[in-house]
Amino acid sequence: MEGKAYYRSFLTMLSGNVISQVIPFFVAPILTRLFAPEEFAVYANYIAIASMIGIVAAGRLEFAIPISKDKKEAQDIVFTGMVLTVILSLLSFVFPLFSNFFEGLYDSPQLADYLITIPIAIFSFGLLGILNNWVLRHKKYNVLSFGKVSQSIVNNGFAALFGYIGWGASGLIYGWLLSQLAGILVLLFFMNTKFKYSSYNLTTIKTTVKEYKDFPMINSLHAFTDIFATQFVLFWIISSYFGLAELGLFAMMHKYVRAPIVLVTSSVSSIFYAEMGSAMNQGVSPVPILKKTVFTSMAFSVPFIIVLLLFAPQIFAWYFGAEWEIAGSYAQRIVPILFMLFIISPISSIPILMNQQKKAFLFAVAGYTLTLGSLIVSTSLGWNFLKALTLYSIVFAIFQISYLYWFYTLIKKRNASIG
Repeated sequence: MEGKAYYRSFLTMLSGNVISQVIPFFVAPILTRLFAPEEFAVYANYIAIASMIGIVAAGRLEFAIPISKDKKEAQDIVFTGMVLTVILSLLSFVFPLFSNFFEGLYDSPQLADYLITIPIAIFSFGLLGILNNWVLRHKKYNVLSFGKVSQSIVNNGFAALFGYIGWGASGLIYGWLLSQLAGILVLLFFMNTKFKYSSYNLTTIKTTVKEYKDFPMINSLHAFTDIFATQFVLFWIISSYFGLAELGLFAMMHKYVRAPIVLVTSSVSSIFYAEMGSAMNQGVSPVPILKKTVFTSMAFSVPFIIVLLLFAPQIFAWYFGAEWEIAGSYAQRIVPILFMLFIISPISSIPILMNQQKKAFLFAVAGYTLTLGSLIVSTSLGWNFLKALTLYSIVFAIFQISYLYWFYTLIKKRNASIG
């Protein structure tokens, strides 16, 4: 993709992401006054459980859609991913049977009431992933942007409405589920593609899984472990050792300081993945695309980080309410993590593109062990949450630097092979 075309696509994606992220920022002061930190904690734990399973609902085969060789192969992947999504969604009806386990794990009796909806959440995760990547394959960036905006409007609008009528954590969870449905409907409406599912069978599934075996066998495990470590276990440690209120403050802080990062990086990463896939299929050097991506991320990251370092507590207290000032201090402590996410997130698909998913998974396991280990050490030393979070952030950033260097070696090696 030429420079102008690249930045035109980026701006198309960015505009949708800007709107989809601005909406929750406008609604946030309302939500923080309608919901208690403990209710945000219940919502965060629910999303952690749903995400942990939902992210692998389609066997991660959805990421093979943009890089598949032709339309027939892409449709085979869509069919296989849908079958896997349905199977995993049906299996997840066992979650309510373990309501006592989750209630005790998070010290949150209210969480058990929502486990019956986990199959719906998982199905929506899988289907949205498939549809997003099918649309991405056809480079309909405007459709992807519109889908994100629709989800944001529905999620925040219904959360505010349900909060106003006193639904508590239910309002946050049901608002999110409705937003998933909205995103699915938008993408289905604009797909404009007919699938002849009568021509698909068990052989199609076997062939597709064999062809892209690293996605369900390696990348799925990687994605599952990522959510397991960075949400499921992390939230458990926070709620168990520091309390649900601390988790609610941390989870909301994390959501809103990551929003600008997601705004930029999701736009950049979608384009990076599609263009890198095309470049590799055509035997073109990936270096120019990598440079554009990193430069774009850096341009947005520096001013954002400076504002957080200087004014985060004051901003949180003024905008979200006085009780949220401590959340601003938490935001300052995780600045190293946020900066590295700005750089790493847009190019995190490099191991997939370079067929290095096994090594990426091993890297990740080492990182999770170090970061969560640092947090557990902090609790054993009797540190408060602020000090524990500081150590966690430093260890996380150091690990991400080593991960970034590995990406660099992969791209360098690929470029050398092209000659």
